[in-house]
Amino acid sequence: MLLNIPLAIWFGIFTVISLFMTFYFGIAFHRFKKPVFRYHKLFAFLTIGLAAIHTTLTILLWFFGVSI
Repeated sequence: MLLNIPLAIWFGIFTVISLFMTFYFGIAFHRFKKPVFRYHKLFAFLTIGLAAIHTTLTILLWFFGVSI
């Protein structure tokens, strides 16, 4: 727990931020023709990884009461 907030909540926040950044880079690449596809792909993979960690921590917290 960081600042008395479970890690599942923190990883949820990071996942949403990463998802918004992925969306932003996708819009910048397709709509405004900016050369940011590399960053779009990086944030997409980061979002998937963070979502997997967030899901695991949330299942532990919700079903088993384990707060890390």
